[in-house]
Amino acid sequence: MSENTAVFEFIASRRSLKPKLLTEPSPTDAQFARAAQAAMRAPDHGSLVPYRFVRVESEDRGRLADVFEAAAKRQGADADKQARSRSKALKGPSLVGFVFSPDTECGISLDEQFLTAGAALDQFMLALSALGFGGIVLSGSVLADDGVQAFFCRKPGEKLIAWVICGTPAPEAKPQDAETREAPFTVWTPAAS
Repeated sequence: MSENTAVFEFIASRRSLKPKLLTEPSPTDAQFARAAQAAMRAPDHGSLVPYRFVRVESEDRGRLADVFEAAAKRQGADADKQARSRSKALKGPSLVGFVFSPDTECGISLDEQFLTAGAALDQFMLALSALGFGGIVLSGSVLADDGVQAFFCRKPGEKLIAWVICGTPAPEAKPQDAETREAPFTVWTPAAS
């Protein structure tokens, strides 16, 4: 078996970049589509594609900011926290919602479909990196809000589970040091009786 060291090193070096380390240009629709196509190579029992990527146009980010702010207000946040929640919708060059869209009638468990969605999100992030872009997957308490969910979700059972901020890595975005923590991999052994 041959080893593709370059691909391994690329995967092992991927990192999240905070919105302040992302600049224009952001991916084009064609580049986002390529990344979404690569996401479809994630393990997917039944080929269900139980997820959707939803890019929010620049001119609509203000509307999303209104939704985030209203969500924070409904959750009892003070004015400062409402403003911070609003600002999250406006950070970074591009924002893509990631929606879990399971098939509840196919006989494949929701857990398995959720794993597929997570793997697809990782593939999407790797593909964006391969195209020269950077990004970060974010979530927050606003995800619990029905108004935020309604902004992205179109079918019963769908759920916004994260959003991706992406763009071009800024010059000050330095490579991250190699991972030094021990990998969470073990070999099964019988439990002590």
